[in-house]
Amino acid sequence: MTAMKKLMAGFWYEEKTKMFFSSGKGQADFILTLNKLEVGTLSYADNVWFFSYSEEFKRQRDILPLVNFPTVDKEYSSSELWPFFVSRIPSRAQLQAPKGTERQDLVSLLKNYGRKTIANPYQLIPA
Repeated sequence: MTAMKKLMAGFWYEEKTKMFFSSGKGQADFILTLNKLEVGTLSYADNVWFFSYSEEFKRQRDILPLVNFPTVDKEYSSSELWPFFVSRIPSRAQLQAPKGTERQDLVSLLKNYGRKTIANPYQLIPA
């Protein structure tokens, strides 16, 4: 089990069904901002997550790139959602979801709960 799956297991493992939340089906786009600066775009398509910096972010010189994404001219891709974004989703226990409620995929959870976090000042806005 990869380190990322172990981390996710702590948040989204459901004892009764012994299943993990999936990333979801279909396609989704999110805009990452810091104050009024568009930092980049997080996308999900064909079971792969993508992150790339905006042209606006590439032109500015005041804010350093995110630690997980050090190269501003690169498009990052992964089959697993990066920890920077995973940290935006509360665990099932934090959501206080009653047993028997429908499980949500990561895309839906990001749309519903991922806009703001106390972990960093960035906002993630569904596009």
